[in-house]
Amino acid sequence: MSAFIQISIAVAVAIGVLLIWNIMLEFRLRRLTRGSDGKNLERHLGTIARDYQDLEQFKSSVHAELTQLDARVKTSVRGVGIVRFNPFAGNGDSKPSFAAAFVAEDGTGIVISTLHARSSVSIFSKNIVDFKAEQMLTEEESAALEKARKSLHT
Repeated sequence: MSAFIQISIAVAVAIGVLLIWNIMLEFRLRRLTRGSDGKNLERHLGTIARDYQDLEQFKSSVHAELTQLDARVKTSVRGVGIVRFNPFAGNGDSKPSFAAAFVAEDGTGIVISTLHARSSVSIFSKNIVDFKAEQMLTEEESAALEKARKSLHT
């Protein structure tokens, strides 16, 4: 066999391989654009890009709203503690009086307490800042405040 025939066979095989590869690519392209033209595919890709941008905008707006809600939740009352007690020892088992503490995560809130006597009821409130009262707390009010503080972390 001459060198010319060997080279011709090699070129023919290479052309055959390239032709098969080209047919396969054409088949894949037709399957990709089936039922539409190339412009329709471009339009579809453009729609996907716009949808992605819309999704990114939605994601950033949801993130901003969640940040705002998180800030609002931290300042809302979430911790509650109640202690019932009888201010007049020896007058039975009844515990009509109570101290209730309502606090936010940042430590602000209020303590409300009542003293029930036979013929009257007294109600007191004390502001809470950094989990500390501006006025002196009774033992029951301190216990209610501690319960409220612990309930924040449950």
